[in-house]
Amino acid sequence: MKLKGSIDRDKQGVVKPLQLLASSLLLYILSLLFLIIPADTYASTEDKKILIVYQKAHGFSQQLIDYIQEDVSAKGFQVNHLIIKPQLETGRLNRIKINQHQLLISIGSNTTKKLLEAEINKPILSALVPRHIANSLKEAYPEKKNWSSLLIDQPVERQFHLISAIFGPHKNTGILVGPYTDDLKKALTKASTKLEQHIQTDKIESSDQLSASLKALSYSVDLLLTLPDPVIYNKSTIRGILLLAYRNKLPIIGFSQAYVKAGAIAAIYSKPEQVSNQLTNIIEYFFTKHSFEQPVYYPEKFSVALNKNIARSLGIKLATKKSILDQIIKAEKNK
Repeated sequence: MKLKGSIDRDKQGVVKPLQLLASSLLLYILSLLFLIIPADTYASTEDKKILIVYQKAHGFSQQLIDYIQEDVSAKGFQVNHLIIKPQLETGRLNRIKINQHQLLISIGSNTTKKLLEAEINKPILSALVPRHIANSLKEAYPEKKNWSSLLIDQPVERQFHLISAIFGPHKNTGILVGPYTDDLKKALTKASTKLEQHIQTDKIESSDQLSASLKALSYSVDLLLTLPDPVIYNKSTIRGILLLAYRNKLPIIGFSQAYVKAGAIAAIYSKPEQVSNQLTNIIEYFFTKHSFEQPVYYPEKFSVALNKNIARSLGIKLATKKSILDQIIKAEKNK
């Protein structure tokens, strides 16, 4: 019995040092890994949580949300969703869920407005917000510094690149400006002059002036460039504008794919996957720098919509989408 006991003690005496040696070796290997591999590789998704907030999702907005989910998740972020009812009072927002995330992605103007009204103390990145609404919200909430928007609107200069690609230089472009786009006149003049185009603007205060102003413009311009001003271009006026322009042989450059389907000859727009791609880049920048690079972003990637049937009926020969798109991209690179 004594002999057996002494053997057990010997075994234990050998095993314990071996266990200690193995543990030390494991710690040493792990420490080397932490030195070799960048620290952010080990960042927990708990530190990279994003909440997509929206009210209704259908069509374009639903596609955008799906792309954001896919693109942002692929970058190692944890993505969750919060649907808020339009009639929900700001005081009843799910603040517990909101506070569990480092960044909110707000889809649409109404959702953004509701979050700002609720004084949510979290960074907000808005998508699908028109320029004029983003401007008005910036004025209403100047204290909200950790908020940025990726606008729906395309840059003004890009519109004239489209006009040059279709019609060539030295065209006289008619533009109706209203209460929400009057502040763009300086930018329109600068862009048109730079690209050797001419513009003629007419300001209207209400849709009652629309018909007379459009008729007057149609006699002295080669085409009509539309801007997203809800006083001028809305569901009640769009059909009348398109018919009047068509009767007067006035081609229209629209500001959305839907406008082209309705009767404009061309428009620049961004697809959901293009918007999502840019949002993902902005998100990555935010988590690296802990701030937004810009208070507002214009779309970087874009597509071209054409209505060749309308163009043909107006005697206009359109190049291919690819040709027009390539020309605009080349022009922007060389600016």
